Amino acid sequence: MITTLRERIPFINSWLLAGVFFSIPLTVAPAYWLSALILIFWLVEGRYAEKLRALAAEPLVWLFAAYYAVFALSLLWTEDLDWGRRMTGRQGFFLLFALYFSVARREHFGRYVSAFLLSVACCEALAFYNWAQLHVWPDLPDGIRVEKGADDTAPFVDRMMYTPALALAGYLAGHRLLFEARTAGVRMLYAVLLLSTTLNLLIAGGRAGLLGFLVLLALLVFQRFARRPLLAAALAGVLSLGIVAGGYAGNDYFRERVDAGIDELVNYQDRPNTSIGLRIVYASNAWRMFSESPWLGVGIGDYLVEYTKVNAIHTPQWEPMYNPHNQYLYALTNAGIPAGVLVLAVLLFPLVRRGPADGRQRIRKALPVLFIPICLFESYLMRSNLSMMYVLFLAALWCGVKERPA
Repeated sequence: MITTLRERIPFINSWLLAGVFFSIPLTVAPAYWLSALILIFWLVEGRYAEKLRALAAEPLVWLFAAYYAVFALSLLWTEDLDWGRRMTGRQGFFLLFALYFSVARREHFGRYVSAFLLSVACCEALAFYNWAQLHVWPDLPDGIRVEKGADDTAPFVDRMMYTPALALAGYLAGHRLLFEARTAGVRMLYAVLLLSTTLNLLIAGGRAGLLGFLVLLALLVFQRFARRPLLAAALAGVLSLGIVAGGYAGNDYFRERVDAGIDELVNYQDRPNTSIGLRIVYASNAWRMFSESPWLGVGIGDYLVEYTKVNAIHTPQWEPMYNPHNQYLYALTNAGIPAGVLVLAVLLFPLVRRGPADGRQRIRKALPVLFIPICLFESYLMRSNLSMMYVLFLAALWCGVKERPA
């Protein structure tokens, strides 16, 4: 019976991994419990030498472990160790990459994507209800809604984390629509999901997520019309402008967010503690911090203390923050140039890495293409749900892949 159980563990773990994919747009707690269960089954299964050899041969395992390690090492020059350990834990999914890569099954990739898209579709339905309750029928019973902002419609996480997940879901729905669907009914299903995701992005209010979606939409068009780049450029431009113009004309909340963003950008010095103004100030002060400690950074636990000092000197009318809202500056300020190099490697290596033309090569490019621009506006690789999304999809996309020779 034990032998039979061990033989079934790879299939059990693959289903559990699909459950982790389902958790991406939800609260992150179920993902931790599922990951713990996956690890227990992984240990029970045995075959350690075989599995460890496969992990040692995968460069992303080493790259992600190094990325985690550079922040952990910065604890050596951190004074606030309690906060430092807490912030180091935010990089924990990069260590879990090895586990996910080990249990992911190449033939089940469609299952993982479907689990993610199903979860996003459920969240979108709840978000549409929340929007209707907020703006159309206020007498409706309160729905499931994250308690972060009065205008948030997302059910479980705020728009900062919700909309990048929507952006990837929109791309994956479009990819299935253009490259995978074989019947009219299936095409209609993914067309509806793509439209629903686009509308959800417009009512959610997350500007970085919408930007990421427009970048992915352009990428998808160029992938579809790879041999006709001029047509692809024109079509991508028309679609992007159409979505933004349509949202601006047809949605008061979207229009308010756009107008406020432009006003905050142009007049940020006169708009203390506004969203875009804060990001500009965070970036300028973070760069001052990096300039003072370029090689080792301030230590991952001491960012807020050091930032508060710099903020008091240069921008005292602005509120201090533990995070510069920029992944690149987050790495540089906390752990110096080595961390800056590693964050670039984490994002760029999957983009330039060669892989087989197996139908998934387009999606392998999409994930870093999403994160590279949005990481300018938030430290997304230390945000639990989205670092999990990045790690999970790369594990599933590269498991069992033999790289093409150069």
